[in-house]
Amino acid sequence: MKRCELWFWQQDEVLIMVRDITDRKQAEEALRIAEENYRSIFENALEGIFQSSPKGKFINANPALARIYGYDSPEELMASITNISEQLYVDPEKRTEFRYLLSQQNSVKNFEYRCYCKDRSIIWIQIDARVVNDNNGNVLYYEGIVQDITERKRKEEELKRQLEELQIEIDHKKRQQEVANLTESSYFQEVQQEISNVNLDDFWS
Repeated sequence: MKRCELWFWQQDEVLIMVRDITDRKQAEEALRIAEENYRSIFENALEGIFQSSPKGKFINANPALARIYGYDSPEELMASITNISEQLYVDPEKRTEFRYLLSQQNSVKNFEYRCYCKDRSIIWIQIDARVVNDNNGNVLYYEGIVQDITERKRKEEELKRQLEELQIEIDHKKRQQEVANLTESSYFQEVQQEISNVNLDDFWS
């Protein structure tokens, strides 16, 4: 259905102007729907989504990000964390590395680091992020997606420990087999026989 704007002007005469604004209204409706869809994804995503300043302050955060870090709401998270490098990163040099990578390639993928939660417990984080610049190339903010990979890292460490124990066991069995092979060799038997024939009293005298 077409939508129109009507303009009336009257003094000595009447002027009527009719303009078809159907396309504009459709564009406005499409924009509204897109914004609602984005907001729904932002609010309901399982991954943490954020925007932060280069100086280390959150500009925007979704509920999942707050939960990952142990906060009750995005508002509490953003009010509490005023310096990401000092308050979140267990190893501050990882923040320096993160910013360096962004400055060199404008994005990072699968970047892992340890961070503190609200209760000071430590978790492992994986982050994908990119730089958002203005028209002059100046950095406006970073934005990205955060995942808690603590359980995955725990399983990796457990598997590593099991593999190390298995390797120790394999090495031990290998040494046992090598000893068995040596003691069963004809050379070892000959040496053992020669030793048994030696009179130790005569040897030491």
